[in-house]
Amino acid sequence: MKTNYLILGLFVLLISSCAGKTEKKLQAVDIKSLEENAVSLFSDNWFVVTAGNETNYNQMTISWGALGEIWGNPSATIYIRSTRHTFPYLNREKHFTLCAFDEEYRDKVLFIGSNSGRDINKIEATGLTPKVTELGNIYYDEARLVIECEKVYFNDINPTNIADPEAMKMYENETAMHRMFIGKIVNVWEKK
Repeated sequence: MKTNYLILGLFVLLISSCAGKTEKKLQAVDIKSLEENAVSLFSDNWFVVTAGNETNYNQMTISWGALGEIWGNPSATIYIRSTRHTFPYLNREKHFTLCAFDEEYRDKVLFIGSNSGRDINKIEATGLTPKVTELGNIYYDEARLVIECEKVYFNDINPTNIADPEAMKMYENETAMHRMFIGKIVNVWEKK
């Protein structure tokens, strides 16, 4: 009889421990409800920006950007060099997504940032799971935060307008400048 209670007790313990580990799912949220530091999302966490469509898209890791507001809309601003493989996708498409990942995906985010889509299928190589939003944009099932943007403005960085000599050093041996893309934030999903 004691053995049956012991087995029953262990079974209940097992079930209750499994029940406490529910998988977090992406849920729609208001961008203003995010509790994360916007600077850290770019500089420490890094985003994976993706542009294109379900059959033809590319992604890259970025650490330059900002979240804010422009023309009465919440916005995301990103900076991409014209030499990057993702650049023509951002130029051509109306939308892009920004995906942030938990630390356990850092190696995958690093891989995406250090390899070109010209040479390798980065999604196959990392094993990330692409998904498609209702607007037809790509995000990744493993992301903990997804920000979907509609491109509203772009312009190239003009080196004659860089007032900080330290910042100008970044372009001393470069021929390709960054282009600034501003996207109106149209959807945000966060894992909860």
